[in-house]
Amino acid sequence: MRTAAALTVLTAGLLASVPPPTADTPAAAPSILPPLPEAGGRPEVPAQSPRNASYTMKARLDPGAHTIEGTLVLEWRNVADVPLQTFPFHLYWNAFRNNLSTSARGEGRRAARARAGERGFGYVQVRSVRLARGEGAETDLTTTMRYVSPDDGNPDDRTVMEVTAPAPVPSGGTARFAIDWSARIPYGDVGRAGWVHDYHFIAQWFPKIGVYGKGGWNAHQFHPWTEFFADYGVYDVSLTLPRGFVVGATGTLRSRSENPDGSETLRFVEEDVHDFAWTASRRFREMTARFAEPGYPPVDIRLLVQPEREHLSERYLEATKIALRSYGTWSVPYPYGHVTVVDPAWSSASGGMEYPTLFTGGASVWAPPALQSPESVTIHEAGHQFWYGLVATNEFEEAWLDEGLNSYHEEKAAQLALGPVGWAKRYFGLTTPTRGRRGGWPVVAPGVWIGRGENDLSALREQGQTDVMARPAWHYLNPTSYTLNSYGKPALSFQTLEGLLGEEIMTRVLRTYARRHLYGHPTTADFIAVVNEVTGSDYGWFFDQTWFSSDLCDYAVSASNEPQRRPEGFVEAADGRLLLAERPREEETDPGRAVDGEVVVRRLGGVRLPVEVLVEFADGRTATASWDGKDRWTRLRYPGSRVTRALVDPAGKIALDVNPSNNSWVDEQGVARRAARKWTLRYLLWLQHLLELHTVAM
Repeated sequence: MRTAAALTVLTAGLLASVPPPTADTPAAAPSILPPLPEAGGRPEVPAQSPRNASYTMKARLDPGAHTIEGTLVLEWRNVADVPLQTFPFHLYWNAFRNNLSTSARGEGRRAARARAGERGFGYVQVRSVRLARGEGAETDLTTTMRYVSPDDGNPDDRTVMEVTAPAPVPSGGTARFAIDWSARIPYGDVGRAGWVHDYHFIAQWFPKIGVYGKGGWNAHQFHPWTEFFADYGVYDVSLTLPRGFVVGATGTLRSRSENPDGSETLRFVEEDVHDFAWTASRRFREMTARFAEPGYPPVDIRLLVQPEREHLSERYLEATKIALRSYGTWSVPYPYGHVTVVDPAWSSASGGMEYPTLFTGGASVWAPPALQSPESVTIHEAGHQFWYGLVATNEFEEAWLDEGLNSYHEEKAAQLALGPVGWAKRYFGLTTPTRGRRGGWPVVAPGVWIGRGENDLSALREQGQTDVMARPAWHYLNPTSYTLNSYGKPALSFQTLEGLLGEEIMTRVLRTYARRHLYGHPTTADFIAVVNEVTGSDYGWFFDQTWFSSDLCDYAVSASNEPQRRPEGFVEAADGRLLLAERPREEETDPGRAVDGEVVVRRLGGVRLPVEVLVEFADGRTATASWDGKDRWTRLRYPGSRVTRALVDPAGKIALDVNPSNNSWVDEQGVARRAARKWTLRYLLWLQHLLELHTVAM
């Protein structure tokens, strides 16, 4: 059991392990995050989770038939303030039972399913459900079983099963459910779980009870692009399978025993988790490392890697350490003492997934360090151990609180520890529906680096107005909109919030949020409340503009320099007489003539955020201004000063700005002309080389 003291370890800062820069990779930017404040008011960290949904399971894998036979006993405590009599259970693999499930009807990878044929289908079949009533007494609930479809009413969807007890379980009371079931494992290229050759990744595989909250059961159907939600408990799982498999699982291995039939049984146990997943393959190569740095609880890292990617092992392990270090600084230190990293098999769709104390990575065999693969997916999935594993938000209804917050931190951690990611084009790749990995031979563009958040902006420009971000995941129009609103847009919004608050205050917000809701189910309202509390201000206006709106953010700046007007017409003399001032003979474009500079900042999108403006003048001076962004435009005047450059949001705080290219203006008479000449000469040089090459070829 972990103690509160182990979880309240303070971290002095983010001391990222940075590889030495090369000619092809830029040096990472050094950064030390502010330490957690010692002042009072910091939320206390609970010693353990509520543990109201604990499972003891036994399961046998038949790798030849691709089946699992299982039994479980669920110890469930009613933490609601009302008695409950009806209980829903998730049967996730029934999403792959046939082509009539809600997931199959909305799935975009029908071609892959067609290629898989019969093996692409899978199911969970519950044989019996019994309710313990005391010493040895049980009530058979099997006859009360029925399938429900709370999201769409699809009568053919069987991903949620419901049973009814003979009497309500009172508030604070407990119930013990005993369930026997069998399952057929789907082929690995049609779902997050499955098998490929002898590789098995087994996730969301057992009947799992829903979560009661907000006055009702939360047990949504399985949708093509939604993930999961469950209560915390203790998992005690015994797995039986043929000898010779290397097995990784949630929890620690407590025992291993050989059976007379040539199989072996492995028992894994973990406390204070809300799921259990496992993997088995004869091909795994096992690597280990230990994360042990001052200020952090030590963690044993176990990597199960495919033989063809064994050369990436050190990069997998180092990326995991980066995540444990950085996320432990920004939220709470990782408490479990161990984590298993799985390199998925080729053509498996299990890559890039997260489960308690176990996650999958993914990388191409050809993985230049500049592309940060497998580093990026490893940091992301290891990061889920914090925002998914320790702070269990509802991924069905509010995916952005997990995926978005994690994507924001993943990019930040990678930039600090590894520097910007390179850009490449892959050739000769096979089209495979894998997750977390891209195939093909990469050709890296030298010196072309992708900044933090830049990959998300193009999708935001194209799809940002399709859906409001804050909506259940299955309500988005299409998978592209889901991906944008669960990953890209929330990551950019968190980055923008950091720009507005400053890094130190943002870190305080996230630490407070993580510690207050450790082992909980926080909502969007909970996060906003923490922002308001830590800042001492109401930031509802920010979230109204971003999370609860489909408007885009786009600021643009332009400037001009007009010659100062000289008197023409009647003017007043010193003695008060009116004199006629004649039109000056010199041209209006006299280069020595004084000018008045003017800068116009426009809000082209619907999002209203405060922005800063930086103006540079010909004499070397600079000026700054702030604008609340509420109107469509504002004008800044600088009499007697020539503006040479103007920038809106010069520090790049507004990461949500979909068109950074219009955020700056440069005087055409100066830098712009020199730049044009520079690129013209470079183009002519390239053309000369091309013509010379063509001449030689002829």
